[in-house]
Amino acid sequence: MNVRRLLIAMGIGMVLVGGYLAASHLSGGAIPTLGMPVGGDMAEIRANTVSFWEDLQFKDYEAAAAYHDPATRASVDIPYLIERAFVVKPELLEIVSYEVVLAEMDSTGDRVRVKTRVVAKSLARGDVIDKEVQLFWHRAGPDAPWYMVLEDSLRRPVAAEGKRH
Repeated sequence: MNVRRLLIAMGIGMVLVGGYLAASHLSGGAIPTLGMPVGGDMAEIRANTVSFWEDLQFKDYEAAAAYHDPATRASVDIPYLIERAFVVKPELLEIVSYEVVLAEMDSTGDRVRVKTRVVAKSLARGDVIDKEVQLFWHRAGPDAPWYMVLEDSLRRPVAAEGKRH
């Protein structure tokens, strides 16, 4: 009788663990997996997004630019883009916390939009800035690496040719 109960308990445990891992994979990494590589591309995008904000929190702009396409990486001016997004000089901005709120992939599987919530503090004024920032990621195909398109979404100091603001 004890062996039977043990087998039933083990079976229930395996079903629960399997269900948790399946839910983690289907959530795209939104549910923690204790470091196990599940969640596919969406888990990679979520992890890269968190890593990007961590780089900005510690003012490592070179590392933050590394998420861009290698062809444009050298020309990406992360401090300018941060100043434009938060309306505070980067050296006077303290990023307090950040989280991924939503990540969704388009029908092609090659573009992802990640909505993040960032809480920062302006060291000059002392006020707290609570912003939702969308980051866009793309890749050239299923086997290509993911690259951020932060520059395109934030850098528009003038209207595109033939268009008005």
